[in-house]
Amino acid sequence: MQVTLKKSSAVTEYLKRTFADPVLWYTVLIMTTMMYHFYKRGYLMFTLASVAATYLLFRLFDYVQKHKLLGGALYIAAGYLAFQLFVFVTHIGYDYYTDVLETKPISYALWFFTPQLALDYNVWYSWATFILFQFFMASVIYYFTRVIYRVFMNFLIMMIPFITYGKEYEKMFVQFIILIVASYIGLMVYCRQLHEDSRTVVVGKRGILSSAGVFTLTFMIVASVFPKPQIKANREAVESLIAAERFTDRLVASLSGFRGSSTGQQFRNVNNSIPLYYVKADEPLHLKTSTMSRYNFDDDSWKGKDLDSDVAKKIRSYPSTVGNPGDLPQCLMKAAAYDSSFAAKYGLTELVGKEFKMPKTKSVDIYSVYRSGSSVPVPQYARVMKDSTFDSRLDLSVSGVISQDDYEYAMNERFTFDYCEDSFMNDEVNRKLVNTVSSSDYMQLLRDARDVLYNVYEAHEDEENAEKLYADYKTVVSEYKAYKNAVELLNFDNSNKIKELAAEITAGKGTDYAKAQAIEVYFLNNGYVYDLDYVKTRTENVEDFLFRTKRGVCYEYATSMVLLARACGIPARYCEGFMMQTPGKKDNLDANFVITPKDAHAYPELYIKGLGWVVFEPTMSTDMNTGGDREGNEENSLAAAGLTIFGTAVLALVLYLLMPMITHKVFLRMCRKRKPSAVAVAAMQRVCRIYRLGRTVTSAETAEAVRLLSGADISELELLFNRAAYGGEELSEQERDKAIEVYTAAYVAYREALHKKKHETA
Repeated sequence: MQVTLKKSSAVTEYLKRTFADPVLWYTVLIMTTMMYHFYKRGYLMFTLASVAATYLLFRLFDYVQKHKLLGGALYIAAGYLAFQLFVFVTHIGYDYYTDVLETKPISYALWFFTPQLALDYNVWYSWATFILFQFFMASVIYYFTRVIYRVFMNFLIMMIPFITYGKEYEKMFVQFIILIVASYIGLMVYCRQLHEDSRTVVVGKRGILSSAGVFTLTFMIVASVFPKPQIKANREAVESLIAAERFTDRLVASLSGFRGSSTGQQFRNVNNSIPLYYVKADEPLHLKTSTMSRYNFDDDSWKGKDLDSDVAKKIRSYPSTVGNPGDLPQCLMKAAAYDSSFAAKYGLTELVGKEFKMPKTKSVDIYSVYRSGSSVPVPQYARVMKDSTFDSRLDLSVSGVISQDDYEYAMNERFTFDYCEDSFMNDEVNRKLVNTVSSSDYMQLLRDARDVLYNVYEAHEDEENAEKLYADYKTVVSEYKAYKNAVELLNFDNSNKIKELAAEITAGKGTDYAKAQAIEVYFLNNGYVYDLDYVKTRTENVEDFLFRTKRGVCYEYATSMVLLARACGIPARYCEGFMMQTPGKKDNLDANFVITPKDAHAYPELYIKGLGWVVFEPTMSTDMNTGGDREGNEENSLAAAGLTIFGTAVLALVLYLLMPMITHKVFLRMCRKRKPSAVAVAAMQRVCRIYRLGRTVTSAETAEAVRLLSGADISELELLFNRAAYGGEELSEQERDKAIEVYTAAYVAYREALHKKKHETA
């Protein structure tokens, strides 16, 4: 007579063999980690796709193993099909830029080797990357585990995700790191100790699995809680090398070089500290590299309009005027002084003859130390571009962005600007002028001022100042055009919620500048949190930030202020560039600030009547983590991730250690509900499992083995089993209790024997 343990069905065995395959899950984990880098929000979609693709490819590779010639041909055909699919998808991705994103298309190669934060997300290029890597990873992992096991090659494969993240100095989630290393350990154990085939059967498989499981869980626990060293060193050389300069130096995170739109993703998880510019300046400054004027509520993105890209002037020589901040008030007051009726019409009479305190003009030198695209960082309130080492023509857009589409400026270029200090509204007379014209028909005011200045110039009434008079006339003409363009920037999609909030924030504020200031400080006093770790869902937009989550980065703050200002009737535009505030020096440059991708910043510009385009800074909160605090923020997120892994691993380890006891208790509970004969059979089968006696042994052999291993006597259970299993007898309730009693004694004896053996070994 034999004790035959119940076997699973063929389908169940196939599913267990297939989906308990560590090689398959290792491949999926590698692919998930890779695709998380290319598109964080869609990594679960790629994970599911990888499970399906890996399963199908592994079945193909199994066939190749058995049928070398035909299988090889099928493998080549599959590779060719994958390549053609890759080419087809990249073609769709190329057209995606013009058809959907409405931007200049770029090739897949440039997209792949460019930091992802610097680009518009291209879903088709991501799928192309998935196709390419999926076929490659599945092939090499299968080959170096199932066909020829090579430790070193598997180690190199494991390093590919780390290199991909390191290329852009992006920190990989600690969960991925620990899971990849733990999976690699499990893979080594599987390939060296547990791999079975038609010619190989593993003996003691359960024991090997137990030991490997305990080791892996212990590793995960230690890796989660063991203190990591804090390294403070100059990593510039290493980072420049790992960033694959040959391919990525054209674009770096947050420069907007090829981005025709922005979703703010470039301001999250930016860890790259490679210096992009060194700057000599007297104070921290906003530096502008792009503007975008069209907000889409559906996908929470900004896109450029003609007003952002149209060329206003071509800079061919230096010095070259790029703006005239602060000049307009003087021009208006000059018109008021020449024409009393003009002064009376717009309430400027009492200001005639008053002295205006004009902001100081300062100089700033910007040195590029990294090949950084085609947009020159323009300081706030720039007046003149005094000089540059860049010898190609530059274009000044109507929105104040300086760029060059045909050529990129290289490393070690210098750009020198004169800019106005941000202090105009600090003077009482200045404020009164701006507030006075704020409530006027501003377009008519500018036309009237233009006519006054031109008539005086034409009449030669002031020959001594004729040249300056004409320059003032040109300033007013330029401002008239600027405001005419600005009034197009009032769209907020007629959102009632935003309009009501804007009205609430600015209630009682009589001027545009006062309204702008109220919006600027609103975020500071109403519980908004600057949170680099907050990840928005696909459906979230500016309304979610304003009314629900109140968590975001500079993108959300800038977007909110632009739309709130527009809802108040103040023209506004969204700007991207840098917040230059980090002290830094370089040996061969006269500089006191350094700019890295961590300084990438978004902010709003609002058109204030009488003053022009003004920079505001709404990115403020009572719980703000910026700049140097990012490291602490990252450490907190890593600590949280470590605790998650730690807790999961500890729970798994505890469950593993307690599993025999748990299953024992569950078995006893179930026995009370089963028929006596079924209990006797189940008890004998469970004894076989506990004592690891294999699938098929006789009941007499089982009783003898139990006696030798633990000293327990299960002869009564042997008799009950034989009567129930082979005699077909129906046992009594008392006999069921006896079977449970004998089984329990055998279980306790086995645990005691194990405990005694451990002490003797120690």
